[in-house]
Amino acid sequence: MAHRKTLWRQRFVSLLLLVEVLGVAAEEPDLIHHGCTEGGCYPATGNLLIGRAQSLTATSTCGMETSQEYCIVSHLSESEKCFICDSHVPYQRGSHRIQNVIYLTGEDGEEKTWWQSENGVEAVSVRLDLEAEFHFTHLILKFKTFRPAAMLVERSADFGRTWKVYRYFSYNCTKMFPGVSVHALQKIDDVICDQRYSDIEPSTEGEVIFKVLDPSIKVEDPYSVEIQELLQITNLRINFTKLHTLGDNLLDQRAEVLQKYYYSVYELVVRGSCFCYGHASECSPVEGIEGGVEGMIHGRCVCKHHTTGLNCEHCQDFHHDLPWRPAEHNNPHSCKQCNCNNHSRKCHFDMAVYLATGEVSGGVCDDCHHNTMGRHCEQCKPFYYLNPWSDIRAETACIPCDCDPVGSLDGGVCDSHTNVNLGMIAGQCRCKENVKGERCDSCKENFYGLSKNDPEGCQPCRCDPRGIIAGSTPCDQISGDCYCKRFVTGRYCNQCLPEFWGLSYDVMGCRPCDCDFGGAYNSGCSFEDGQCVCRSNIIGRQCDDVQPGYFCMPLDYYTYEAENAKGLSPTDPQTPGNPKPEAPTDCVEYYNGIQNGKKVRLRRHRRTIRVLQQRSSHRRARQLQQKPDTEVIRREHSPDHMITWTGPGFARVRDGAGLLFHVDNIPYPMDFDIMIRYEPESAEDWEAIVSVTSQTLPMSPRCGNVLPFEQLYKEKLPHSERYIVLPKPFCFESNNQYEITIRFQRLEATNRHPANFILIDSLVLLPKFSELPGFHGNDPVSVHHREEMENYRCLESFKMATMPNLAEMCVKLICSISAIIHDGALSCLCNLQGSLSAVCDKIGGQCMCKPNVIGQRCDQCAPGTYGFGPYGCSKCDCNPQGSTTRFCNPITGQCQCHGYVAGRQCDQCLPSQWGFPQCKPCQCNGHAEECDPKTGTCLGCRDFTSGRHCDKCLDGYYGDPILGSGQQCRPCPCPGYPGTLNYHGSSCYADRDSGHIVCLCAPGYTGSRCDRCSPGYFGNPDQNGGECRPCQCNNNIDPSDPESCDSRTGMCLKCLYNTDGHHCGECKAGYFGSAILRNCRRCTCNELGTLQSHCSRDTCYCDRATGHCPCRASVVGKNCDQCATNFWNFGADLGCESCACVPSHSLRPDCNTYSGQCYCRPGFGGRVCSHCQENYWGDPQQRCEACNCDAYGSEMQQCDHLTGTCRCRDGFTGRRCDQCARGFRDNFPRCSACHQCFYQWDSIITQLQNQLRGIQKKVSDLQEGGEAPEISNSLIRELEDKLRSVKQIIGDGGIEGTRMLEQMNRLVNKIRTEVAQLSYQLHSQEKKMNDTQSKDGKQKGKLEKLTLDLILVNDTVHSLKTQIEAIAASGFNESYSSILRSYLQSIDAEKLTNGSVSGAASPVFQSRQTRLETERLLKENLDSYRRNMTAQKTSLKEIQKKVKDLNVFQINEKICGAPGDKPCDKSPCGGANCRDDRGLRKCGGENCNGAVPISAKALMSAQNVKQDLENMGNQLNDLSQKIQVVQGIAQEAKVQSESTLSKAKDAKRRIQDSTDKLRAFIGKIKDFLTEEGADPESIELVARQVLNISLPASPGDIATLLKQIKETIGNLSGVDMILNTTSEGLATAKALLQQANEAKERAEGVSENIAEAKILLDEAEGKAKSAEKAVNDARQSVNRVKNSVEKSMKKMAAVEEKEMSIMDRLGNLSSKVVELIKKVDSNREMATEASEKANKALAAADGLEEEMGEVKKKYKELKDKVGGVDTSSETALQKVKRITDEAQDLLKKATDAKTKLVDLEEKFESNEKKISFKISELGELEKTTTELLKEIRTESAGYPFC
Repeated sequence: MAHRKTLWRQRFVSLLLLVEVLGVAAEEPDLIHHGCTEGGCYPATGNLLIGRAQSLTATSTCGMETSQEYCIVSHLSESEKCFICDSHVPYQRGSHRIQNVIYLTGEDGEEKTWWQSENGVEAVSVRLDLEAEFHFTHLILKFKTFRPAAMLVERSADFGRTWKVYRYFSYNCTKMFPGVSVHALQKIDDVICDQRYSDIEPSTEGEVIFKVLDPSIKVEDPYSVEIQELLQITNLRINFTKLHTLGDNLLDQRAEVLQKYYYSVYELVVRGSCFCYGHASECSPVEGIEGGVEGMIHGRCVCKHHTTGLNCEHCQDFHHDLPWRPAEHNNPHSCKQCNCNNHSRKCHFDMAVYLATGEVSGGVCDDCHHNTMGRHCEQCKPFYYLNPWSDIRAETACIPCDCDPVGSLDGGVCDSHTNVNLGMIAGQCRCKENVKGERCDSCKENFYGLSKNDPEGCQPCRCDPRGIIAGSTPCDQISGDCYCKRFVTGRYCNQCLPEFWGLSYDVMGCRPCDCDFGGAYNSGCSFEDGQCVCRSNIIGRQCDDVQPGYFCMPLDYYTYEAENAKGLSPTDPQTPGNPKPEAPTDCVEYYNGIQNGKKVRLRRHRRTIRVLQQRSSHRRARQLQQKPDTEVIRREHSPDHMITWTGPGFARVRDGAGLLFHVDNIPYPMDFDIMIRYEPESAEDWEAIVSVTSQTLPMSPRCGNVLPFEQLYKEKLPHSERYIVLPKPFCFESNNQYEITIRFQRLEATNRHPANFILIDSLVLLPKFSELPGFHGNDPVSVHHREEMENYRCLESFKMATMPNLAEMCVKLICSISAIIHDGALSCLCNLQGSLSAVCDKIGGQCMCKPNVIGQRCDQCAPGTYGFGPYGCSKCDCNPQGSTTRFCNPITGQCQCHGYVAGRQCDQCLPSQWGFPQCKPCQCNGHAEECDPKTGTCLGCRDFTSGRHCDKCLDGYYGDPILGSGQQCRPCPCPGYPGTLNYHGSSCYADRDSGHIVCLCAPGYTGSRCDRCSPGYFGNPDQNGGECRPCQCNNNIDPSDPESCDSRTGMCLKCLYNTDGHHCGECKAGYFGSAILRNCRRCTCNELGTLQSHCSRDTCYCDRATGHCPCRASVVGKNCDQCATNFWNFGADLGCESCACVPSHSLRPDCNTYSGQCYCRPGFGGRVCSHCQENYWGDPQQRCEACNCDAYGSEMQQCDHLTGTCRCRDGFTGRRCDQCARGFRDNFPRCSACHQCFYQWDSIITQLQNQLRGIQKKVSDLQEGGEAPEISNSLIRELEDKLRSVKQIIGDGGIEGTRMLEQMNRLVNKIRTEVAQLSYQLHSQEKKMNDTQSKDGKQKGKLEKLTLDLILVNDTVHSLKTQIEAIAASGFNESYSSILRSYLQSIDAEKLTNGSVSGAASPVFQSRQTRLETERLLKENLDSYRRNMTAQKTSLKEIQKKVKDLNVFQINEKICGAPGDKPCDKSPCGGANCRDDRGLRKCGGENCNGAVPISAKALMSAQNVKQDLENMGNQLNDLSQKIQVVQGIAQEAKVQSESTLSKAKDAKRRIQDSTDKLRAFIGKIKDFLTEEGADPESIELVARQVLNISLPASPGDIATLLKQIKETIGNLSGVDMILNTTSEGLATAKALLQQANEAKERAEGVSENIAEAKILLDEAEGKAKSAEKAVNDARQSVNRVKNSVEKSMKKMAAVEEKEMSIMDRLGNLSSKVVELIKKVDSNREMATEASEKANKALAAADGLEEEMGEVKKKYKELKDKVGGVDTSSETALQKVKRITDEAQDLLKKATDAKTKLVDLEEKFESNEKKISFKISELGELEKTTTELLKEIRTESAGYPFC
C-alpha cells in the first residue's frame, strides 16, 4: 500500500509540474474535462492558511502585551513617520497579529493589513501546524518593510518532532550561513542559500518566493522517494534571523533608532492541496476540524472508484480482485469486485497470484462455504469432488468421494475435478503405490498383504527375479510365498539347493557345484561364487587344479629304484625261495637256439673247442665270477636314444641273487598292485620270487582284517616284456614298514650260473583306485569314472618307464586319486641348485632341471656328469685313451685312469713326462725337471738358461749351457753385471778371434762397455747407480747431434723451431705459441700501440704463450692496433686520448678515432660538445636554442650568444628581426617608413596609454585591498552645501522642481541600492579574485607548456604573413587566385588534419591507444621498476664504492707478495708488468707471501706428496698381489691337505668295511665247516676259493702306506702357520689402509700436516717391507710343505674331492683382495683429493673476498686455475689484470644501463607531455587556421584600396 501511495505521489508531482509549466491557475483544478468515471479526478489546490488561522503562530508580535511605537523609513515629504501598534484585540485598526497575513486586506476590503514583529527583534519564527498530511508546492511572502537580511524555511513531516531546511535566504550567505552552498541549484533536493530575495531594495512590497520543485531543474524521476519527501509536510516554519538596517544602529544604540527596524508582512501564501491519488474530486473536513470557511482546503478525500481511506489509499471490502493503484489520465484504476461463485463474501488481494495470472486477477476468496475452496471457491475440499450434474455456483456443486481408505492415498481422497491433461477424473480414487482397483481395494501383481498402515498399501513379493519362474505370478497375494525354479529354494526363491550355486536367470536357476570328488572334501560349494572346499594345496573353483609349486601323484609315484635296493646273495636267508645249485665251473653255458620249442642248454668238452677259445672262456668266466652279485649299472642320457629306465640306470642282478626293498612311505591304507620293471640281457625268460612282509601287524580298518599280512608271489619275467604286474594286490597301510624281497633266477634252468645277469630297473606300487571314493560302488558317477580310466588307458600309461602324454581326462582323474591318497597336492621340493624353477609338472612333479641334472627334484647329476652345483652338472669327458670307463666321480669329476696317465680327465702324462698318450721324459739339460705336457718345452730353467731345452743363456749372460759341454752361463760386464745398478747392456757375446767380451748396449748408452751416453742423452753412467736419460728438450733438438744438449747436465744447447730455454720449452723472444707443439710464430705487434720499452729496432716482444702485445695506455687489441672504446689519437706517445665528450650534450660517449670529434646533440658544438653550435645561443650548461634570425630583417644569422637577440637592419625589430619597427608600415618584409603625422599622434597615444595604466593600477590596488582616498569633513560639508543649493534651486522651480526633487530622491535611493549591490558584488569579486589568483598559478604552468607550441604557431604565422605580403604586392587577380589556391590547400589541410586527429587510423587515436597501453604497463610495472631501479642504484653505489676502494698495490701485494710500488729490478717479488731477463712475467719468489708464490709452493708440495702417494700405492698394490699369491698357495695347500685327509678317511672306512665283510665271510666259512653233513668235496671247493682271493696289497705295503699318511698329516701342521702368516700380512695391509685414511684426514687440514703424512707413508713403506719379508718366509714354508705334499700325492689317488667348495672360498678371497686393491686405489684418490684441498687451503690468503664480491669470485677462479699451472699457459698476473678489466667493464655496463634507464624515463615523460601538447596544439592550429583565413579575406579586400 505504501508503494501505491508513493506511486500516486509521483504522478501527482508530475501533474503539478505540468500545471506550472502550462501556466494554469491554481484556482482551476479541473484539468481533465471528463468526470471520475473515465479517468483520474483531483481536488482543488489553494492556500493552506485559509480556515487555519488558529494553526498559524508567530514568536514575536508587536503590541501583544502593551502598545508599542514604531516608525517607518519614508519620503522626506511625509510628515507622519511613527505610529502605535496595539494587537490586544485582533482585526482592529492598529492590530498586527500574524492572522492578518492570511488576507491582504481587512474585513472592510479597503485597508491593507499586515503582521508586524517587535522593534529590533531579529530572531522571529512564523509556524503553520496542519491537522493532516498535505502536499506543499510553493510559498509567497510579501513584506511591508525591508525583506529580511537572512531567513530560512523549514518543514516537518512528523507533526513537529523533526525539522528539515528547505532553503536559506541571505544577502551575504557566506557570512550569515557559513558552510551552506551558494552555487546555483544543481539537484532538486539540494539545500542552498539564495541571495535573490534578501536585498535591501525594495523597501516595501518586496517578495520572497520559494518553489519546492524548481522549474529550472529537470526532474528525471518525479516518482522518486526524494521528491515525495520534499512535497510532504505536516508543519511549516519560517525563521527570520537578520534585519536589514541603514547602518545608523551601529553608531547609535538608542531605542528610538531601532523603532524603524522590524519584520512586517502583508501577505503569506502557503500553496498546497490534499491528495487522493486521483480517486476523488473533492475533500471533506477531517474529524474535529470546522469546515465552513470558504476556500479552505480540507484533508479528507471523498473517494470514488471503489476506494476508501483518508487519502483513498485502500480498496473497499470485497473489491480486491485488482491491486490498488493511483488513477491515471485515461484509466481510473478502479478496484474490482472478487469472484467467489456465491460461496463467500470475503476476499483479499495476493500480489503473487496477480503476477501469476499475467496481472489479470489477484483476488483470493476467504472462508469458502459448501465444501468449496480455492481462489474463487471454484474447487472442492479434500474428500469431495465436483458434481458433473450441478453448476459451480450451486450449493450441491461438491459431493463426497467413494474410496477404500485402506488402499487409497490420504485416507480416501479422490480427484476433485476432471482435467484430461493432468489425467484427472472427477471422483477417481488415487491408490497407493502398490494398490489397484476402482476403489483401491486390491494389491497389484508382485505385491501382497493389503494394509492400512503400509504407506505403499501392499508389500512387494521380495521374490528374487532370478529364482522365480518367468511368465507367472511371482508370489501368493495373501501369504507372499514365491514360486521357485527347479534348483532354487527359499520363501523368496533366493537360495540354491544344496550342491548348487550361482543363482541366475537360467532356466534351472542355479548351477551344480561339480566339485572334484578327489580335490574337494565334499560336494558342497559356496552359494555366492561356487567355490568348493578344497584339500590342502588344491585350488580352483571345483578344486580341480594344484597350487603352483605342487603336483599330482602319478600312478607309478611309489617307484623304488633297484639301484637303491639292498643286494642279496643267492644264499642269503632273506632271499625268498630256495636257491638253485650253482653250475660247475669247468663248463661254459650258452644258448644254441630253440629246438622243439624249448631253449636248450648245451655243454661242450674242452677237447671240442680250440685252445684260444678255451682260454677266452676261462678268462671271461673268471671276470664274471669276480663281479658282485648285484651292481649298479649307470646309463647316460642321450638325446638320440629313448630312455627306457628310471633313475640313474639299472641294478645288475646275478642269476639266483635278489634285492631287498624297504617301503615306509605309504600315506593311505589301500590295496596296491606290485609291478617290476626289468630289462633282460639275453633271450631267456626269468622268474621272480617275491616276498612282502610287514614289520608290525596291520592295525588300520582297511588292512587289519586282510590275511595274510605276509605274502609270497612267484611270477614269470618274459624276455619279450619290460614289466610284470603281480596277479594279486597287497594291502599297504600308513605308519607301517614293509620289506619286499625278490629272488631273480632263470625260469627253466636247473642250476644257477654266475655269468648270467638280468637288469632290474625298479619296483612300482600301483594303487588299486577302484576302491577309492568316486570309483567304488555301482552308482553312475563311479561307474563312469572307472570306464573313463579304462577307455583312456590311464593305468597302462604308467606301466612303462617313461610316461607318455596323458589325455586330459586322465590328468583330471589322476589328480583326484592323488588328492584322496595324500589329502591334497604334493610339494614339488625342487632343488634350488639343480632346478630352473620352483614349479614342477602338474602330473608327476618333474622339476625343470638344469643341464645334465636328473631326478624328479633335479637333485643329482646324470650318469657321465659331475659337480652338482648352481650351474647344473658338467660332463666327465673322460679321455677314452687314458681312462678305464666313461664315468667319473660324481663329486670331483675324477676319471678312473690307467697307471701311466694322470689328470682329472686322464688326459695328461705323469710329472716329468710329455706327449700324451705316448708319454716321453723331458729333455732339459739338467737345468729343469718339468716341461710343457704338450710341447715338451722346459719350464723353470735354472742357472740363467732359457730355450726349449734350457740350452741357451739369458740376456745379459754368455756361455754354453748344453749338458756335457762343461760350460755354464756367466754375467756380462757392461760395465756392471746384470742385476746391479751399473748394468747398462742388453746382452753380450765373446769374440771368437780376440776372446774379448762385446756388450750390446741398452738405448741411450754407447761404448764397448756401455759406459757413455748416446747423443740426445745425458747422465753419469760410469758411476755406480748412474744412468743415461733422454735430454728434456720437448723434441725441439736434433737427437743425432752430439752437441744438441750437454751430456752431463742435460741442458739443451741447440733449440730448433724458434724455441728457447733450458728445455726448449718456450718460444724465444719475439715469438709466441706452444714450443711443445712446435708452432712458435713471430709476434705481430703494432709499434705505434706497443710500449716502447718492449720494442727494439723493428721487433716488438709479445707474450710468449698467448701472443698478446704490451699495449700503451688505452690501446687494446691483441696486436695493440686500435684505441679502446671512447678513446682516440692512436699512435701518441702516451697512448690514446680520452674522447671526454660532455654526456649531456653528446649523443654517445665515443668520438671519431682520428679527429676526436664527438657526436653532438642538435644545438651543441665543439670537439667535446661543450659549446653551442653555430647559429645557436644560450647557456651550454642548460640548453642551446636556434637563433632563427629572419633572413630579410637580420644583418647576420648568428644572434647574441647570451640573449639570442638577432642584430636587425634599419626598419626591422623583434627578437628574430621578423617584424616592422614602430614608425614603419607593417608590410613585412617590405617595411617602409610611415607619414610624419604618425609621430605626432604616436606621442599623444603614448601619454593616454600611460594614464590608462595608472588608472588600471589604482583599480588593481583597490581590488587587492589597498587604501581608498581619504574623505575629509570639509569635503563632506562642501558636498552638503552643494546639495542644499541644488535643493533650493529645485524648490524655487515650483512643481517642476518638486518633481525633479522626487526624481533625485528616487535616483539617490537607486544609487544607494546600486552601491549596496556593488559593495556585495565587490565582496563576492574579492573572494572570486582569491580563487582566481590560486587558479592563475596553475594556469601559468600550462601557459609555459604552451609556449613551445606558440613558437611553432609563430612560425606558421610568419610563413602566412610572408604569403600575405606576397599577395599584397600582387594584383587583385593574382591575389584572388592565390587566395583560392590557399583556400583549397586549407580544405585539404583541414581534411588531413581531421584525418590525423579523428578516426581509428589517425595518429591521435593511435597515440591515445599507445598512451593508454603505456599507462597501463606503467601502472603494472611501476612498482617493480622502481624497486629494481632502487636495487640497481644501491648495487651500483656499492660497486662504485668498492671499485674506488680497490688498490692495485694491495692486489699486487696479495697476489705477488709485494706492493709493486718499487721498480721491477728492485722488487724481489716482482709485480704487475715486471719481467725477468728472459722476458717472462715475474711474480713471486723466495720469502714472498703472495697468492701466486704460496700457490706455487703448495702445488710443488702437493705434486711431491702425490708422487709419494702414487709410489706407496704401487707398493701397496704389489704387496696386495703378493698377499693374494700367498693366500692362493696356502689355500691350495690347505685344500690339497684336506682332500688328502678325506681320501685317507675314505680309505680307512673302506678298509674297515672290507675287514667287517671278511670277518663275516670267515664266520660263514666256519659255520659251513662246522655244519653237519658237509661233504669233503664242498669243503675242498670252499678252501680253494678262499685261497684264490687276492688281497689288494700286502700287510707290509699297507703299513708303509699308513706310515706315509701319518707323516703327511704331520707335515700338514705347517698350513696353520702359513695361514697365520698370511692373516698377519692381511692385517698389516688393513693397518696400512687405516693409516692411509688417517693420513688423508690429516691432509685435509693445513699444509704443515703434509710432512706428517710423509712420515706415515714412510712407516707404511717399512711395514710393507716387513710384510713382504713375512710373505717370503711364508712362501718358503709353503714350498717346503708343498714338496712334502707332492711326495704324498705321488703315492695316493687324486685329491680333488672338495674342489667346488674350495673354488668358492678362493672366489671369496679373491673378491676380498680385489676390495683391498680398490681400497688402496680409493686411498690414493682420497690422498690426491687431500692434496688438492691442501692447495686450496694454502691459496686462501687473507680476506681478499672482503674487498669485493665480484673480485672474490674471480679470485676463486684464479686459485683453481693456478692449481693447474702445469697445463695452463696463462699467467696469474694476466688473469688478475683480466679480472680488473672485467670489473671495470661490469661497472661501465651498469653505469650505462643506469644512464639508459634515466634517459628512457625522461623520454617517456617527454613523450607523454608531447602527446598532450599535440592534442591541444591541433585544436589551436585549427582555430588559428580559421582566424587566419578570415584575416586573409579581410586583408585581401582592403589591400587594393591601400
